Amino acid sequence: MLCLAVQNLSPSARWAQNATTVAGLANGTAGSSLSTLFLNEGISIADEDALYIADGFNNRIVLIGLNSTTAIAIIQDGSNSSRLFTYPTDVFVTQKYIYVLDMQNFRVVKLFKNRTNPVTIAGIMLVYGTDLNASTMGYCHDIFVDSNENLYVSDYSNNRVVRYSSNSSSGMPGVIVAGNGTGGTSVSQLSGPWGMFVNEVGTLYVADCLNNRIQQWNNGASSGVTVAGTGVNGNSLAHLYYPSGIVVDSNGYMYIADYGNNRVLRWAPNSNSGECIVACTGHRGNGIDTLYGPVALAFDSYGSLFISDTNNNRVQKFQILSSFDETSITMSTSITHHTTSLQASSNSSRTHSSTIAISIAVLKHFK
Repeated sequence: MLCLAVQNLSPSARWAQNATTVAGLANGTAGSSLSTLFLNEGISIADEDALYIADGFNNRIVLIGLNSTTAIAIIQDGSNSSRLFTYPTDVFVTQKYIYVLDMQNFRVVKLFKNRTNPVTIAGIMLVYGTDLNASTMGYCHDIFVDSNENLYVSDYSNNRVVRYSSNSSSGMPGVIVAGNGTGGTSVSQLSGPWGMFVNEVGTLYVADCLNNRIQQWNNGASSGVTVAGTGVNGNSLAHLYYPSGIVVDSNGYMYIADYGNNRVLRWAPNSNSGECIVACTGHRGNGIDTLYGPVALAFDSYGSLFISDTNNNRVQKFQILSSFDETSITMSTSITHHTTSLQASSNSSRTHSSTIAISIAVLKHFK
């Protein structure tokens, strides 16, 4: 766990509208070199502001150092030089561990921060799970680790979120904490859940992707409440279109990667609409002010915003212009992640079918 003095982002914080490409190529060209990405999804920013990227189609985790645009480390091979991951879709970094969502192998792998000793802690290698079995998982896109080292897995194909204990190992059952395994629009259901965030009291926020809404599930609740979106896709500020990533700050403001609308919204608590903060042109593209299928978002320790611009095979950085609320400085225990807490000085940092093709197909479907 990370214990940091933190500052809260001001509700009036603003970011530059022109981004800098910090990983991948600015023109969106895919590749497998140390300076390119191919259908990257989840991102995580560690306490030293190092950027970790789930580089899906390249079957690797890429580590980008501060002020660098080229990989300084790659996590790709096991001890016997065999491929460790098959289409990893998310990465979550804590002070001690690196967690990787190994989607095509239906598991979560935990490594030490020095990138050694990979161990399966959830799911069973190459065993596809169904909604009736919480010891296995289907095709998943997002993970979250809370301050007690509990692991949350957003199981896209089984329409549920499953929590695994801190001492979980391969094949151990988890607990379903959101959704009932059947896709639907009721308050007890999810449809294609993607990004997640868990706050310090255990409240779970889920980007209910195919329902075009954000659902809030209180700790232990059997149903959720819609806190953003209407359930119908659209491009107004009251609507979402396949939301895929979410971060929630200590004031309850939600930051949402609105995949289908190629933008990022800030959504105030108890509000009926959001505010576009970057990529607000209304168009997809590979320019400095546009995105094409943003999947995940993260904030560094300064409050600058990083976006996994998936269909452009790059990560974009939008520099913060007006920073933190200087009057609100607190102490917090938190963990860094692509959807990890802005409570941790914003040191936060996420289909497939039976083949990699489905992950591509689903992503390309969200246009």
